Amino acid sequence: MQWDIFLYQGLTLYLLIWGRTAGFFLTAIPFSGNTIPVQIKVWLAALLAFLVFMITYQSPIPVSASLVGYILQFGGELLIGCTLGFITQIVFAVFQLAGQLLDMQIGFGIVNVIDPQSGIQVPLLGNFQYLLALLCFFVINGHHVLVSGLVRSYQLLPIGGGAYINSNVCAFIFGLAGAMFADAFKLALPVLGALFIADLVVGIIARAVPQVNVFIVSMPLKIGLGLGLMMIAIPALVWAFEMQFNALFQHSSDLLLILRR
Repeated sequence: MQWDIFLYQGLTLYLLIWGRTAGFFLTAIPFSGNTIPVQIKVWLAALLAFLVFMITYQSPIPVSASLVGYILQFGGELLIGCTLGFITQIVFAVFQLAGQLLDMQIGFGIVNVIDPQSGIQVPLLGNFQYLLALLCFFVINGHHVLVSGLVRSYQLLPIGGGAYINSNVCAFIFGLAGAMFADAFKLALPVLGALFIADLVVGIIARAVPQVNVFIVSMPLKIGLGLGLMMIAIPALVWAFEMQFNALFQHSSDLLLILRR
């Protein structure tokens, strides 16, 4: 009989731990991509939850005895994991938005490609910057840092510790979403400035020499100038990616502290 009680308590605690890891793997980049089968996501979340369970089960964890309370507790853990993973979506959206701004200025505004991660149509240069950022993220072992942060969340926000998605969390998320537009504009600003100067020069030529068909000249000029500047600015882009990833890790820590209050 004692063995049955021990197994029941361990299973209920394990499911709560799995709820947070499952929510994280559903929303966090790069684990949430469509290129990873759902079965693999479930098993990775289950494996990570088991490793955390072997550490967490040594201390007493308050688990609700009623079914309704347990479902609410599981939903809270799932929501915490989804919130932690959603931070990565905001940061990586900066790169896609910056590429979309460049697409509109260069002339690729009507050109879209299929993103293999999300399965939707995305801007051409936005997808290029997103994949380049994802490659840099793997190079610096950013996915390891994310998983380490998720494991650390069980220390800052223990199971049943009373973490709530309150107004402070919503304000923090909305603040990051608002800063996303400013960061994307800053990332695309050097190339946008050069394209603006090119438009200005072409406009002056059109006024000075009306016989020149500037519409035929300006399109390949802006495409060549934009792509050339992007190739030259790749080292600076990599540096900007690193800065954004450092901000991502800091935002994740700040979110855990806000949830802990």
